[in-house]
Amino acid sequence: MALAHRRIALLLAALSLCTLPLVQSAPRAEAAGPPHCAPGTLPVRPGSPNGAAQGQLVALQPDTGPRAGGTQVTLVGANLTPYTRVLFGTVTPDGCFTGREATDVVALSDTTLIAVAPEWPAAATVSVYAATPCGRLTNALPFTYLD
Repeated sequence: MALAHRRIALLLAALSLCTLPLVQSAPRAEAAGPPHCAPGTLPVRPGSPNGAAQGQLVALQPDTGPRAGGTQVTLVGANLTPYTRVLFGTVTPDGCFTGREATDVVALSDTTLIAVAPEWPAAATVSVYAATPCGRLTNALPFTYLD
């Protein structure tokens, strides 16, 4: 129980340092970003305040899976935390994310995460991002959904 309290305290401390809105769960009809984001998209901030990527992804295995989702993927990178979220989709140049959030994300270390790929409506190649609680994104890696 003490570990859970420490994790909650750490998360609250991290959130209090955030100056940006949180990335929200995968798109929902009621989700709306700032005025420049279309309904169903989410505001995110690629990189840190100076524009550099927040954390780094260097590998995604496997990098293909069925449209039905359910593929367990391993992400390898740097600066990953137990509060990192994994997003599948795209980010427009104006900072609006469209896509879905992975489920069952587990941080094995600050360099390795496992997650379950969400379902996708059609065969396509999408980008996979890791996101901090403040909505900052890492670089993207490709994931291909197959029929």
